[in-house]
Amino acid sequence: MVKSRSMEKTLLLFDIDGTLLLTGGAGKVAFEEAFEEVFEIPNAWKALDPHGKTDPAIFDEVAQRELGRLLTPGEFDLLMERYEEIFEGRILESPRFELMPGVIEILEHLSRDPKFFLSLATGNFEGAGWMKLKRGGIDHYFRTGGFGNDARERVKILQAAVTYSEELAGHRFDKNRIFVIGDTEYDIAAAQKAGLRSIAVLTNGRTRKHFKPNPPDHILDDLTDISAFLTCLQ
Repeated sequence: MVKSRSMEKTLLLFDIDGTLLLTGGAGKVAFEEAFEEVFEIPNAWKALDPHGKTDPAIFDEVAQRELGRLLTPGEFDLLMERYEEIFEGRILESPRFELMPGVIEILEHLSRDPKFFLSLATGNFEGAGWMKLKRGGIDHYFRTGGFGNDARERVKILQAAVTYSEELAGHRFDKNRIFVIGDTEYDIAAAQKAGLRSIAVLTNGRTRKHFKPNPPDHILDDLTDISAFLTCLQ
């Protein structure tokens, strides 16, 4: 049960792909293998741009293009199950997997300070999301979060992340003390729609011009400067 509001605690909602790490294409490979196994259609990913898209939205996009319709609930669940089963092996094999600069250092610093509650807000399916974090050795910094299983839309994923975090923390977080950390303009737009504060990191090909339509509260080149990040939270 959620107890009384805490005005002092700060909730940090981290995106995964492009913000904390890159899988080196493991997701694309696993998805194509799963889609071909279920629907007998090879190379279904094609030129899809995954930037800012949730896993369910990617499923929808490919299904509409390749099948001419959305997946039935049963097909969706089967494809997700096979995708995650295949992904578990592909993420471990991925030679181009990498953590973004400064990630371990800043997570270690934040996790030692009781003022901060670290959580996730990602479009990944939950199983795949935890596999990515485990491959990078950073899964232990997080206990909960919102995932693509919760919703197709990023704003609803953020709302789920806040709810789960408050339930686990045992208190509410003031919206002015909730920060979304992401690498795309879609993360920032969702944060603004949810009434949350935001920090954009330019770690995955985005530049400041991408954020002009929906400017975040702060923009950082990456997460290497812990002092600069903490200044954003003041």
